[in-house]
This record gives sequence, structure tokens and C-alpha cells, in this order.
Amino acid sequence: MQRTEPDGIVISCDFTGIDWDEHIPMIEGHRGSVICLGALELAIDGAAEATEAVECTMCRRKKQPPEKTWRHPNPPENADPHAAICWDCIQQADRSFARDPDTDWDRRIPPDENWS
Repeated sequence: MQRTEPDGIVISCDFTGIDWDEHIPMIEGHRGSVICLGALELAIDGAAEATEAVECTMCRRKKQPPEKTWRHPNPPENADPHAAICWDCIQQADRSFARDPDTDWDRRIPPDENWS
């Protein structure tokens, strides 16, 4: 998520509203969507089968029940209250953060037939 401030553009996590400070690990999705490492942790722990169709903020694909998705249960004031992330994007972010030598993250989702 991006917003314009007097000093320029500020990038923040769609799910937590936390602003990127060049130290907080974040991954960008489509159309400027962003998830921080803290939100990914919440997503891994809280993802559940969707009960209605959901458009993933990160990949923009529409997911149908019973696919797993996550939304912040109590989105902070600066977060996008409609932000949702699909299980495919959660897995991809988990793998990407684990491969980043500058991020202290061990993969939390075991590989499966879709994600090695």
C-alpha cells in the first residue's frame, strides 16, 4: 500500500499499516500491495478455509471456498480493512523470506507438491 506524504511516497503493509523503514522485511505483490514479516506470521497462524469468495490483495486472484485465506481479525487503523491474502501467496512469502539472506526467517510451511 502506498500513500503520499509531504516528504514523498510512503510504503506500508496492507495488513498491519506498518510503514517500511528499509529495515522491516516486506514483500510487494501486484499493484503495490505489500505484506510485512509480522503480518505473514499472523497469516500463517490464522489462515482458514474461506466461507465466501475472496480477492487476494497480493496476487489479485479470486479465491473460492474452501480455499485458505487470511484477513487481519482487527485491522489496525492504518491498514486496509479489506486486505486478504491467499494460501498460495502466504506460501510464496514464507519461502521468499526464508531465502532472503538479510531476513532472519526459517520457513514455517513445509514444502508440498505446489511449493518446493
